[in-house]
Amino acid sequence: MNEKRTESFILRLTEKEKEMLVSLAKEHDMSISSYLRNMAFKGSAVTKTDIQTVIELKRIGNNINQIAKQINMIPHEDNIKLYLKELHDFLNMVSEITKKLV
Repeated sequence: MNEKRTESFILRLTEKEKEMLVSLAKEHDMSISSYLRNMAFKGSAVTKTDIQTVIELKRIGNNINQIAKQINMIPHEDNIKLYLKELHDFLNMVSEITKKLV
């Protein structure tokens, strides 16, 4: 459904506002037009990077679930400590990714 965009819209800005707009669009790795459309119609500028981050978080979640399943199957204290360390490492990765999103 990629309709050809044939309409234009003139927007007057101060020099400072334009600089801010250019900067925000660059931060989101988007063109100014794409950034403005996303902000106007979706209320946010979701980028491919954000989507990739969510996918990575899901993968980490799956790994955490696999570790938890293995912990429940193995009652030995040494193995539990090893898996808890791995779980701690995964949680740290999730925390770092979450900080990048905010």
